[in-house]
Amino acid sequence: MMGNRPAVVGHFPRGGEDPLVVPVVSASGGVGRSTVAAILAAALHHRGEDAWGRAVAVCDASPRSASPWPDWADHTAERGTGWLATCTSDSELFAREVRRSTSALDAGDGRPIWVLTDTGPLQLPFSGAHPGPQFWAPVLRYLRAAVIDADPREAFRLARQRAGGQPSATAAWLAYPVAKTAVLWVTDPSPAALARTLDAMTAAEQCGLPMGQFVVAINDHRGHGWRPRSRSRRTLLADRVGAIVEIGHDAALRRDGRPRYSPRQLSRRDLTGLVNAVIAAAGRPAAHPADLAAAATAAFPPAPTAAALPPAPRTAAYPAPAHAPAPAFAERTPRHVAVPARAFPASR
Repeated sequence: MMGNRPAVVGHFPRGGEDPLVVPVVSASGGVGRSTVAAILAAALHHRGEDAWGRAVAVCDASPRSASPWPDWADHTAERGTGWLATCTSDSELFAREVRRSTSALDAGDGRPIWVLTDTGPLQLPFSGAHPGPQFWAPVLRYLRAAVIDADPREAFRLARQRAGGQPSATAAWLAYPVAKTAVLWVTDPSPAALARTLDAMTAAEQCGLPMGQFVVAINDHRGHGWRPRSRSRRTLLADRVGAIVEIGHDAALRRDGRPRYSPRQLSRRDLTGLVNAVIAAAGRPAAHPADLAAAATAAFPPAPTAAALPPAPRTAAYPAPAHAPAPAFAERTPRHVAVPARAFPASR
């Protein structure tokens, strides 16, 4: 739907301020998560320039051959995140290699959108970046906004955290002390997808996460529309998260297998509303600042520099919280109601 652009709300980080970090997560694949991440990165890129020359970047957490980003990039780096993972223990080497290992999208204004993805020679120990800050923190010093295109496993991570296991990637980012974070949860309008999202938001709420910093994007990328049960689950979500944004179907947003983000498309009311909701959510104070500060102290070293981070991205595990919440069941929804098995007549 086209219309006048809504008023810009919130505050976008500029020179000298902590970067904006947006983990784009989902409970399943096939909901248009990477397309939404690309459009969000392009929209943030066009919201002014940074006095320090910092960029907007897409940080791809998917392993090689499972990610669309190497094909979407207009410029492909000779090396990628697999190589950068070997450089995190040496801050000077990392500073030299980060630009050589960064692909780019052409934004049409002479300033590229960075894309950090796995390209170039395969690094055998590397099997994809972790979506949490233990891998991406060294890159933040070069960015004013980082859009983390995560994976469809975040609902599992939240359930594991609720059961007393390791903190989820979203919890780690929300606890990270030198970033303004808003979590963007992408789903489609099908009843099953919204039920999974409702379960995940219930788990996040029971983990004590600041729900005002969550934005749910309901992306009708297939054009199937809404069903009655979908609307009821949207109503249950509405009072649990900071904002819900409905992205209407438009085939022009993805053409020839890749996302499109022309100024006309980015001026759509739903996409402008998405950017406004994300910036506003990142500016909200945490609901439990003491708990988040304790989690940050336990999960991260005192100095968040490249040299202080562990060299291997997959060996730095987050410790379980000292006061993990007791496991609790998610709210019962129609998806949990048992349906009697249908009896089929015996074949003759």
